[in-house]
Amino acid sequence: MGKGKMILKSLLFLLAVALLSGCGTDAGIEELESSAAVLPEQVGQETGAELTETEQNVTLYDRSPVSFDLSALPAMENRMYALWDGKVYFRQYTDESFEKGGLWANFEPIAGAEKELMCMESDGKIVQTGTDHGDGSMFIVDGRIYSQRRQGETYKVYSCGLDGKDVEEYSSSYVLAARDGRIICQTEEGGLSYIDTNIDAETGREHVLVEESVYYLDATEEEIFYYGYQKSNETENEELVLCAVDYEGMVSVLKMFTRQEYMDCMGQDALYEYPMDIPYFKRLGDTLYFSAGSYNGNAHMYSGGPIYSMEKDGSNCRVEALSYGQFFYLYDDGENRILYYDATDIWTTSEDTGIRPINLRGTAQPDIILPPPYRAYDDPYVHGESNAILWYPDTSGVCYVLLTEEESAALSIDAYVDGSRMQAIEDIEYVEGRIFFTVTDLTYNRDSSIGWRDYYDRGRSACYCKDTESGEIRLLYEY
Repeated sequence: MGKGKMILKSLLFLLAVALLSGCGTDAGIEELESSAAVLPEQVGQETGAELTETEQNVTLYDRSPVSFDLSALPAMENRMYALWDGKVYFRQYTDESFEKGGLWANFEPIAGAEKELMCMESDGKIVQTGTDHGDGSMFIVDGRIYSQRRQGETYKVYSCGLDGKDVEEYSSSYVLAARDGRIICQTEEGGLSYIDTNIDAETGREHVLVEESVYYLDATEEEIFYYGYQKSNETENEELVLCAVDYEGMVSVLKMFTRQEYMDCMGQDALYEYPMDIPYFKRLGDTLYFSAGSYNGNAHMYSGGPIYSMEKDGSNCRVEALSYGQFFYLYDDGENRILYYDATDIWTTSEDTGIRPINLRGTAQPDIILPPPYRAYDDPYVHGESNAILWYPDTSGVCYVLLTEEESAALSIDAYVDGSRMQAIEDIEYVEGRIFFTVTDLTYNRDSSIGWRDYYDRGRSACYCKDTESGEIRLLYEY
């Protein structure tokens, strides 16, 4: 790094400290200096030295530690593959299920397209249980499927038996989650509702909790967290609010985030014409962690923002860090809790990963190397260079390799060729010893692209299942 860049980075570091102090964080210079992440270029400096396991992990996957042992994977909140009574249920899509092309390879489902409802039994045998006309997320509660289906330009939530029969339709538009026998939904107006399957499954009656348009974040058995916008009496502007609503409809405003507060943290030019959002939200016990910032420009890119922590009742709210990315990672071993966030900006050199740890509790510094969070760490995704499927399912700091580089190559998976996108690997879900994923071939369509918004034509889709105990990978179906 040149001397001028070192001086510039030092000035930016001091500016970040000043901004943090202004936002109410207790993090001091000593804490930030001691939180410098281990950089990949610091690993394996000795010429001719054999690579350690950590060095190999960094070389292969840009992170460490990684684990190939999938025997202790925690449960995932599934949406495409639903577990019920020891069996896995899913839809079998066809070539007529989706549009032939789409921007960013987002292929819209075709309204009314029929799919087969399939069931994978505990021994791996697959049988058809019926037919279905829904798409997207599906949950099974008390032996009934809850999902949504497209009707023209709108969606309607419905429930049906495991054979697709005995259909009950609701007024809400989308299913969001299932908690303690309640199906949490988004209403047609963008609000929140729920169906209590213990009481209302036969009548179809819904409970509307929030009427105005809001954005769902997470839910527990006691309450739902969401964000929306309210007019502030002080600023007279529509400001971002984080709220919780219980299942009786009692709404609590946990905190209002004003535009001025955001600009005090990120700079007076940080906010343009777009409103603030809460793009990432994590709950650990009774403590909430979330980023709050703005998407700006024609590309609608995230401009950075504070990462907050607060108790779930809204108390003890504080800024833990100022991040240039919307995603972060929380490490917690029961005694120590560390926040890893993206400190990369346009001035950061290519040698610096930009990932910084801040001790929230305890003093331990585990040997963890994280890549920049291009997407949420707790969403399984495909590593661009190796085509392996990686996942951070918990707070242990361990990255699990769901599909290895060798396994991916054996299936002829190559998501990017010479920087061009060639395949989409989606619907990656883990269900009790089985990993499901779908690989779709893509063809770039220059004529249908709109400026920088790339359009792709859809090719063959292949749906796979990997047994985590035996390692066997089987093709379920293709279209």
